[in-house]
Amino acid sequence: MKTNVYLLSYAPLIGIILFSMSLAIATSEYVIQWLTRVGVYSEIIALLSVQESKVLVLVVFFTIYFMLFSAFKLVADTFNQLGFAFFARETNGSSLHRLKPGATIFLVGSGISFLFLNSLLAVIAVLLGTFVLYLFYYIWQVSQLMSTFRAIGLLLIQAMMWAILLSGLAWAMLRLFNSVGDIIL
Repeated sequence: MKTNVYLLSYAPLIGIILFSMSLAIATSEYVIQWLTRVGVYSEIIALLSVQESKVLVLVVFFTIYFMLFSAFKLVADTFNQLGFAFFARETNGSSLHRLKPGATIFLVGSGISFLFLNSLLAVIAVLLGTFVLYLFYYIWQVSQLMSTFRAIGLLLIQAMMWAILLSGLAWAMLRLFNSVGDIIL
């Protein structure tokens, strides 16, 4: 029996939506509690109803998480294809096709994250656990597809590209934080 090869094509999008929603729900509850402790939430309630303010905070965090995960997915696909361009010996793209079922790991992980909506740390732990599981799946698939030398080269170039990107983002965030701190103080 043949299955549709495009059956899993929506799994990354659904996974991004579900992880974004679970993180947004957990974060919005945490932020609303913090705003209440600080005393700002009572001022927000003066402008909006309790339901409207909760929905507004939820929508803002959902949008932020969705944009972040979508951007990271785009960058990950670009890094992956660039790495395969350097290290894979093929012309038809069958190696990339063998990695597509890994999207179900994120789909299952995003579904599991909904079990822990009351704890932001638990949702983050599920997200990180899902990343680690996908990393093991990815390494296993790459080791099946190419020689050891090429697989190590592919993994090292991707690790290097991610390290450069994330350290650049961290540096930019620290510079922004320091400049805002200088303005306030």
